[in-house]
Amino acid sequence: MNLLDLSGVTKTYAVREGYFCASRRTLAAVSGVSLSVARGETLGLVGESGCGKSTLARLCVGLERPTSGSVSLGGRSPFGPDRDGAGTARLVQMVFQDPFSSLDPRKTIGWSVAEPLSRLPGMTAGRRRERVLELFGLVGLLPEYARRYPHQFSGGQRQRAAIARALAPSPGLIVCDEPVSALDVSIQAQVINLLGDLQERLGLSYLFISHDMAVVSHICSRVAVMYAGRIVEIAPVREIYDRPLHPYTRALLDSAPRPDPRRPRAAAAPGDPPSPLTPPPGCPFHPRCARADADCAKDVPEPREVAPGHLVRCFAPGV
Repeated sequence: MNLLDLSGVTKTYAVREGYFCASRRTLAAVSGVSLSVARGETLGLVGESGCGKSTLARLCVGLERPTSGSVSLGGRSPFGPDRDGAGTARLVQMVFQDPFSSLDPRKTIGWSVAEPLSRLPGMTAGRRRERVLELFGLVGLLPEYARRYPHQFSGGQRQRAAIARALAPSPGLIVCDEPVSALDVSIQAQVINLLGDLQERLGLSYLFISHDMAVVSHICSRVAVMYAGRIVEIAPVREIYDRPLHPYTRALLDSAPRPDPRRPRAAAAPGDPPSPLTPPPGCPFHPRCARADADCAKDVPEPREVAPGHLVRCFAPGV
C-alpha cells in the first residue's frame, strides 16, 4: 500500500475582483492531479513558482481540502467523517521552506519540537523530554540547544530543528516544501545529506518539492513535473534527465545552471507562465511551446504512458 495516493485532485479558489466589486472569478491552483508515493520512496515535484506545488503540498497533509478528487494517507482520507488529527500526524508531517517563520519565535526550540508530542497518547512529560533529546541527536543538534530560541540559531540549525519537529510523531511520510532554498549552498548539502541519512535509518518516504533540478537529481527516485496546476510528466529520475519528453521538462533542465560556462545551453521557454485566473485554451504550455500546432490550442492532452513508469501530457512527446 502506498503512503500517499492522490486521484484526480483539483483545488479552486473564488477570487474577488476589486475592493467594491461583488463579482468573483475562479482560480484553479491544482487541476486533476493523480500521483502516489510508495514506502521508502522520494518523489520529487518540480516546476516554476506559481505552478501549484505548495498548494498540492497543503492538500497532501490535510491543511487544505480538495475541491474534487481524493487524498489517501495510508489508505484513509484525512478529510473523512472519522478524521483523527493525531492519527494523521503519525502518517504525514511537513517541513516548510523558511524555518524562521515556521518556528514560534517566543518559544524555545525544545518546546517547538515537543509540542506535536502532547497530542499523542501515553506521552508523559518525562517521555516527551527523552524524545526531544533523542530527536536532537538524530538531526545533529546538541542537547543544550533545547533551551535556546530560534533567533539564536543559524538557518541550517533552524531547519534541523524543523526536521526534528516533523519527526516527533514518527510519521512515515514527510512533505518537504522547498526545504533548502532559503539556505546557503554549503548548508543545503548538509541538510540534503541529513534527509538521506534519516530516510535510510527510519525508512521514511518524502514528497520533495523544489525548483532546483540539481538537488532533485541527488535525492529523488522519481520526478513529477508540474505546470499550471497539472502534472505534465512523471518518470524515474534518470529517465527524466536522460530522456525528457515534455517540452516544459526540457526547458526546466536547460535553465539549470551548468558548471562549465563554455558548454552551450539551449534557450529556455519564452514568455511567462499563464495566469491561473485566465488560463489559455487547450494545452496550457502551447503559447510558450515551439512545437505547438492547432490541436494544442484546442484540447488538453491526456496523460499517456510512453514507457514503463513514464507518463507525459503532450500530443507529440519527444519530437
